Amino acid sequence: MPLIKSSTPTPPSPPADTPPRLDDPAPAARRRAAHALADHPDAAPALCARLAHETDAAVREAILTVLVRIGSAEAAAGLFPYLASEDTALRNAVIETLQQMPPDAAAPHVEAFLDNPDSDVRIFTVQLAARLAHPRRIDWLSRAIERDSHVNVCLAALEGLVEIGRPDVLPILERLRARFPDDPVVAFSVDAARRRFQAGA
Repeated sequence: MPLIKSSTPTPPSPPADTPPRLDDPAPAARRRAAHALADHPDAAPALCARLAHETDAAVREAILTVLVRIGSAEAAAGLFPYLASEDTALRNAVIETLQQMPPDAAAPHVEAFLDNPDSDVRIFTVQLAARLAHPRRIDWLSRAIERDSHVNVCLAALEGLVEIGRPDVLPILERLRARFPDDPVVAFSVDAARRRFQAGA
């Protein structure tokens, strides 16, 4: 007897697993989505944008870890606006992330943010600049001391110069005293810096 072919169609193959998305409802999926982008530098803008909406700490950490790995100027550019974030944890995490990136990735954006109209953002920028292993960091901090109108920004720059630990910055600190001659905190800070440098000489 001849074989009769079945008229029942062959069921389609099951679809391939859908790649996880950065906006997936499940935090674990969002975390996987972030890690999956580690070798895709062009994903930096999407990763940075996701930070504005991400509420899960583990996912946020995954995104920032991937951005460090990408380490591009584009990734740094997407992170700098978070210096103005009201979310303290996010802002601090972004500062730490920028510090871990190659210094040349963050450097192009430092000067622009030293001119930010928000003095708090300028303070955070100064603190970041002091911790970047970049040859221009003393120039950035000196510029803040010589040009910034807000004394707290200047004091943050002074602290950064002291942390760097080079006594040759003392003339720069004295210029800060000259700019704010009636401010006792400035006078105390400059004198303390001088004593610290002299003790380490």
